[in-house]
Amino acid sequence: MELKTLIAECTAYDFKVMLEDKRPKSWLKSVSAFTNGLGGSLFFGIDNDGIVKGLDDVQHVCEAISSKIRDYMDPLPEVEMIPHDIDGLHILQLKVNAGH
Repeated sequence: MELKTLIAECTAYDFKVMLEDKRPKSWLKSVSAFTNGLGGSLFFGIDNDGIVKGLDDVQHVCEAISSKIRDYMDPLPEVEMIPHDIDGLHILQLKVNAGH
C-alpha cells in the first residue's frame, strides 16, 4: 500500500508522528474539525513531511484514541481505526466521518 493512495481517498488529512497521550487536545482538535466539516483522516506514524516513521504498538494507540475520544468529546464522533503496513512499517489511519 502506498501513502499517496491512502491520502488521495481523504477529503482532508493530518499527519502525526505518534500519539501524544499527555496532550490529547493536540490531535482531538483535528478530530473535531473533521467531524464538523466534510470528514477526514489522521494518520499516526507519519511525520509532517509525509515520511512514514511507523508505530511500535498499533493496538495501544487504538485503545488510547478510543479512551481519549470517550473522555473528551460529546457527542461522540463517528470514527474508524484502520491499521496499514507501508514498507514494513505499521501506521494507523483514524478516519473521521462528517457529523450530521
